[in-house]
This record gives sequence, structure tokens and C-alpha cells, in this order.
Amino acid sequence: MRRWLLLLLAGTAFARAGAGPFLILSWPGPGVPYDLIEELKPAGVLLFSSNFAEGPGPIHELRARYPDLLVFVDQEGGPFNSFRVPGVPRFPGAMALSAADDPGLTRAVARAIGEEVCYAGANVDFAPVLDVNTNPKNPIIGIRSFGADPERVTRQGLAFIAGLEDAGVLPTAKHFPGHGDTSVDSHLGLPVYPKGSLPEIERVHLVPFKAAVRAGVPLIMTAHILYPDLDPDYPATLSKRILTGLLRETLGFKGAIVTDDMSMRAIRDRYGLGEAAVRAVRAGADLVIAGRDPDRARAIFRALSEAIENGTITPERQAASRARLAALRRRVRPPCPEPDWRSLEDLARRAARAGVTWLRGGLPIPGPGTLVVGPKIRPRYGEEPSLAALAPKYLPGAHYQEVSEVPTGPEIEATLARAKRFDRVVLGTYHWLGPLPDETIWLYQGLKALGKPVYVVALGNPDDLVYLDPAPDGYLATYGFRAVQVEAALEALAGKFVPAGKLPVPVGPYPIGYGKGGVK
Repeated sequence: MRRWLLLLLAGTAFARAGAGPFLILSWPGPGVPYDLIEELKPAGVLLFSSNFAEGPGPIHELRARYPDLLVFVDQEGGPFNSFRVPGVPRFPGAMALSAADDPGLTRAVARAIGEEVCYAGANVDFAPVLDVNTNPKNPIIGIRSFGADPERVTRQGLAFIAGLEDAGVLPTAKHFPGHGDTSVDSHLGLPVYPKGSLPEIERVHLVPFKAAVRAGVPLIMTAHILYPDLDPDYPATLSKRILTGLLRETLGFKGAIVTDDMSMRAIRDRYGLGEAAVRAVRAGADLVIAGRDPDRARAIFRALSEAIENGTITPERQAASRARLAALRRRVRPPCPEPDWRSLEDLARRAARAGVTWLRGGLPIPGPGTLVVGPKIRPRYGEEPSLAALAPKYLPGAHYQEVSEVPTGPEIEATLARAKRFDRVVLGTYHWLGPLPDETIWLYQGLKALGKPVYVVALGNPDDLVYLDPAPDGYLATYGFRAVQVEAALEALAGKFVPAGKLPVPVGPYPIGYGKGGVK
């Protein structure tokens, strides 16, 4: 009787608070929408790069005004760095760290990322990605993953979790039960694992999540993916079989479950925001990411509020979530002092060097007589200097030619005409979403047709090699385009160090674990 009364009182209190305790809000731009926060009273807010346009000051003010607010951020390293204001080091991502395969280094990098996050005013990081990237054509995970080997993903993922916790930031394992074998981006559509994949899910994709649960990870994020062998009717985010049955009851997860962004088209286009939010909570989610549109957030709030009032979301279900969020808040620390940026930058350079993987050709190459052709990568994930622009500094005597991320026809013609005057060419290639652009392949083929040695530096997914026929004379993989990774590639070409990274994924004829400068 006493337990029933406590649950009833807790549920009544939760209902009085409305649906806010289930919500994570976001907004565009640097100004904090205090009116929306007062209206919806969310459990937390999710920050994006535009929210830091004026630095961390506004977020610190938000934390001071609402000390119980959970403040989330996407700071994985690699392409996903929401706090990327000038002067803040940008670290290599998961696949680059996995190529170094040094859990101590991964833990140190994660701690440094945690220090950045904490200084920014956030207390929860939506990292690490524990997806085992077994599909080389995966359109959204790629270099965000620690690789295709579940044991390596587990080893590196647990080190990253520990590093964030060292910094006093709560980590989040994502995207449960695995986003690594998909060919559809859930931002754009609903990925579906093929029927009959249950043995692979259990043998491969669940392995890192099981380990994270055993290690006590405090949050797990869901995947907007349909797994017919686990639930033929609903994607994981909306599936009670997966979130309650598999994650909580079978794996024993005691922490908080957070959905991926409900405004992603995999969910929004099929279920509607309100209905989907209610289904997610009933399935076992404790937190619902409402997206950056205030009208959509209000629609989710209204649907959840109605479900609370009519009992569709029961008092016991509300109380369980409230208890889990209270446990999270007990672990939250105040914002941290400003980190030692120089030491973090030194660590980022060390991590970048450790991940460079050498697959083909001889090193070093001379700077004189070399033309370095590098793509200027569009700044949607933060602007960085190109391989071409940095070449003269790190490869003395080299000349450079900058082209667009997707080279234009005139750029290809100009580059081929100029390359005729040089003894060798270094070409930077880049993709991590979708295939290598045809225009990059045409540029490469034109350079090879000149009869000169062509060395390739892959600045994104390491499998650019499979698109290049005939094979290049030399090949390096950096697993990212951050400045420290571009610098490391040029230093390797110049002979400043011998690249010792080892492949976290297979690339053409090269298996996981291969690297000319490392040990198989």
C-alpha cells in the first residue's frame, strides 16, 4: 500500500509539472529562449554550434538560473563538434582514435573533450558512438564509429566513456541497438535491418552496448531503425520490445534512455511527432529530443501532456523516469574553469599522428617537384585549412592547388594543366557521407593519366582507395579533415614520423589491423 501511494503521489506531481520532465529542447542562434523554457519546463536542453556564437557565457547564465537543468551537447570529436568556437582544439574522431588503438590515448582525448564540454556549460555529452560500422556504404556513421570489429569498438568505447567521466561529464552510448549496418540515413528516411539479421545483431552490434551497460554507462540513445527480428512493427525508438524488453529487462540497463531527435524524418514522416513521442515514452524512453522548431516542441508537449492526463502514460511510468533523471542530476557538476588550451592542442596533434595509417607506397617524398592538390571542405561541420593550403609549411618546397570539395570542371582542367610541370602529385580526397564524388574520381584518373606518381591522402572514410582505379602509388588515411589531421598527414609525407595506425575497418584488399608502419 505504501509503495502504491508513493507512486501515486509521484505521478500526480509529475502530471502537475506537465510533460516538460520528458523533454529536451533546442533552439537556433545564441540567444536563450527563456520564455519557451518557462512555458514547457523541460528536463534539459541540447546545444548546437549556433548556440555558442557568443561563447559559453549565455549557457553559464542558463545553468545559474536553472541549476537542475540537464545540458546536452554533441561533442564526439571528428566531424561532430558543437562547441567549436575559435581557440577550442578540435580532436580527431572515433575512427582515427581506433586506428591508434591505444585505450589510454582515447581516454585522455575523451577527458579533454569533456573538459571542453564542461567549460562550455554542458553536463552531458551525446558520445561515444558504439555502432559497429560493418557497412562501408553507411551514409551517416562512417568515421564516427570506432570501426567494424566489435571487440575494438568495445575497447575504445569504454575508454571514451571513462574519459568523459574523468572530466565530470556524463557520457551517452549511441545508437542502440546498433546503426552500423544501414544504407539509409535516418535523418532522411527509415533504415531497416534485413530479416534474418538477429544472429549478427547479437554477435556484433549488441556487444559494445552490453559492455557499456555492465560498465554503468548512465545514458543510452535509441536508433530510429526498424529491426524486424526484434520488433516487426516499430523502430527501436518506439519499441517496448527493444527498449524495455531487450535493453532494460534482458541487458539490465538501469540508466536513462534518450531518443534520437524526434524531428528526423525516419520518425516524423511516419508517425507524427506527438504520437511518436507518446509511443517512445510508453516504450521506455525517459527523455525525448524535441528538435529546434518551437512549434514542434509544443506539439510534442501537448501530446505527452494529454497522455499523462488520460493515463496513457501511467503514474508508475512517470515515476520511474523521474527517479532515473534525479539520479543523473545527482552526478552533475557545475561548469568547469577554462582548460589549458595549449596542452589540449598538443594532445590533439599527438592523437592525429597516432591515427595516420599508411597502406601503400614509399615514404618520405620530397617537397620540391611535388604538387599538393587539396579539397576545401565545406564548413558545415566547422571550417578547417585544406591539405593544399598547409602543404608549403609542412612539406617544404611543395607547391599547392586548392579545389572545391566536389571539384568543378574548370578546376579539374586547371589542375591537370598545372600538374604536367611537376614530378609527382599528392591528392587529398574526402567523403564520409555517401560515395566518393565522381568529380574527384575524374580528377584522380586525369592525374594518373599524366604518367606521374600520384599519392592519395584520404581525409574522410579510409575506403576512398576502392574508388580509385588504377591504384595510387601511395596512400595514407587520416580518418578526418581537422587541421591536426591534415598537418599529421603532411608530416608523414615529409618523413617527420612513420605512420603506425592500423585499419579499424577493411579497405579493399587490406584487412582490419593492417598498416605498413604498424604491426598487423
